[in-house]
Amino acid sequence: MNDGSPLRLFAFRVLVISMVVTLGARLYYLQILGKERIVQTATAQHVREVVIPSPRGPVVDDRGRPLVRNRSSLVVTVNRSELIGMPDRGAQVLARLAGVVHLRVDQLSKMITPCQAGVPKPCWRGSPYQPVPVVTDTTPGVALRIAEHAEDFPGVTAQVETVREYPHGTMAAQTVGYVGPITQEELDNAAAAGRTDRHQDDLVGRAGLERQYEEALRGTDGIQRVLVDNRGVVTGTGSLTPPIPGSTLVTSLDTDLQALVETALADQVTLRRTQFDAKNGRNFAATTGALVVLDPQTGRVLALASYPTYDPTVFVGGISATELDKLVSPAAGAPLVSRAVAGQFAAGSTFKLVSTSADVMSGLGSLSGKYSCPPRLQVGNRTKTNYDSESLSGPVDFHLALAFSCDTFFYQFAMNAWYGDQNLVSAGKKPNEYQQAMARAFGFGSDPGLDVPGGEQTSGRIPDRGYLQRRWEQNRAQYCANAKRGYPDVADPERRTFLTALASENCTDGWRFRIGDAADMAIGQGEATVSPLQLALAYSALVNGGRLYGPTVGRAIVGPDGTVTSAITPKLVRKVPVRPDVLDYIKSSLVFNQGFPVSGQRAFEGFPLDRYPVAGKTGTAEVFGKQDTSWFASWAPANRPQYVVVGMMEQAGLGSQAAAPMVRKVYEGLFGIGRPPVFPGGRAPATIPKITPYQVGAPANPAPAPAPAPPAIPGRFSPVQRWSRRSGRSGRSGRSRGRAAKR
Repeated sequence: MNDGSPLRLFAFRVLVISMVVTLGARLYYLQILGKERIVQTATAQHVREVVIPSPRGPVVDDRGRPLVRNRSSLVVTVNRSELIGMPDRGAQVLARLAGVVHLRVDQLSKMITPCQAGVPKPCWRGSPYQPVPVVTDTTPGVALRIAEHAEDFPGVTAQVETVREYPHGTMAAQTVGYVGPITQEELDNAAAAGRTDRHQDDLVGRAGLERQYEEALRGTDGIQRVLVDNRGVVTGTGSLTPPIPGSTLVTSLDTDLQALVETALADQVTLRRTQFDAKNGRNFAATTGALVVLDPQTGRVLALASYPTYDPTVFVGGISATELDKLVSPAAGAPLVSRAVAGQFAAGSTFKLVSTSADVMSGLGSLSGKYSCPPRLQVGNRTKTNYDSESLSGPVDFHLALAFSCDTFFYQFAMNAWYGDQNLVSAGKKPNEYQQAMARAFGFGSDPGLDVPGGEQTSGRIPDRGYLQRRWEQNRAQYCANAKRGYPDVADPERRTFLTALASENCTDGWRFRIGDAADMAIGQGEATVSPLQLALAYSALVNGGRLYGPTVGRAIVGPDGTVTSAITPKLVRKVPVRPDVLDYIKSSLVFNQGFPVSGQRAFEGFPLDRYPVAGKTGTAEVFGKQDTSWFASWAPANRPQYVVVGMMEQAGLGSQAAAPMVRKVYEGLFGIGRPPVFPGGRAPATIPKITPYQVGAPANPAPAPAPAPPAIPGRFSPVQRWSRRSGRSGRSGRSRGRAAKR
């Protein structure tokens, strides 16, 4: 065998030449053709972007006073990327820092560890190259110690940052809302939608105005580009794109009026709980309540109060499970829910606005006609009575029936309408359902359109034949099961018997709209429910000529430079289908000081009705197993309506004794009776207040005078490069050294 055969030599030469050609081609590509791409790739691998969140915009009242703002806080941060470049990965630095801020080393270590699969909380949700806040609201002494001994704390900085603050605590809490950390689901949804402005350490609006106007309040994040080596250690800084602060939301709320309304509500709740309920043999529970103040001419909300309430500060930076349990606990009264906007209650006799309009506009009744107001009336198989109208003798007109709140008067019209509808149904025709149609025309049964998230306001319920049929089909099996099983878990035997009988009735006849249902609806009882805001809007339509508005709390959005970028105006939903003479007639029936005691007028004894005439309608709604719900819907001045004020209190008794007195306190503040008026000049501001360019409030713990700023050092951020970060929680710590940042 000849190893040096020509064939083998030829093959060897071809192989060598091929290798040389391949290597040459690759070298040519790397040096000539691929140079630009390779340089870009290498550069990208060593540049990281650190998000600089924009300061969130404030929320202010009608005069520019803050309802929500940012305040400065002394925050201790740790630059993890610098620590991991040390021989001991920063162990000594963390040990020294733990002694200064009074936290354990393991706590600090967990705080700065990036969150990922398998890493327990607390952990850092933001960029691994971003300084991590470990203590908020620290003291000037701690900040000074870190600054003066910088050589002992490389990678550690004490600096001023901004945190969300609710300066009035519980004021307008359910309306203003709160912020909280962004969730992974929200991040995923943002990424799927192609959005790049959502980040791991974001705080976002979670409820109320904070959520509704999130896009305006959040501003535009900035970007700090940093240089890192292959170990992930920051070696320098690159270009900076500063953040743009969020816009200011100007509202129609007034802090003075809001404080007055909330105080009137809370004081009346406290008072009512000390008073005896002779009907039930115990004191009134007065569990929840609400007050609403509207400008009926524009649809703007001037005040919204709900009881019980809470302090939104608890949500800033994240809320603990214990704190959240307290807020959602039934024992606490579910303070997160605004009874003014999301509460559903039987309206009682305040609903007679709808009944009168329906009866007259349908032709069932006449403004010039007179009808009986018997002390009792047979409705189906039940006898219904009046509460406080037995002194009326002989036929009466709608004027007296409204003023004295005669229930049996309205029962008769409801029964006549029901019989007419039954005849139509029997003939295969669609029922008129005048009551339901008029209720919907006044806004009941649909979302009022307030500028808060949809899930935070209720449409209420206006039952008709179709609704009852659908509900029965969906729930019949459960009705029948409850009727068979009873309610063994209900301790009260009377309530247990009632619920069992109701389930049995619903099992077989739950689809029927009975004559008793129609009668109950006519006086605001039964299954029809409304919110205090809906009732205020309906009475606004009554007094403004029939215009039903979609209300707003927001009034304008003002950019960080102080210019108005967007005006927010209530929308006209519709004109209610009621003749002007009918609206005027109803209004005149409810004016106080007519020479006889209109229902609710006794609560205004001593009030200067000659100077500030008030009109209104009380309501007392019975709820099985509970004490009565108290209502008062009103407006003033009666002849030139500037305000509509609606008050509601659960389990508080008569409308004239619980709701009307607290509404009186609101009018005393509005008109300056026995005190200065809430609004200078007697009217709410007509113009948008001047908003100064973006500013941050003073820190809870002012920082010591800083030393001259050193130049930026690779691996650190200078104070100029350290923009505000949405990381801390509002409020001071009980300890003087600050509090650990919440995760």
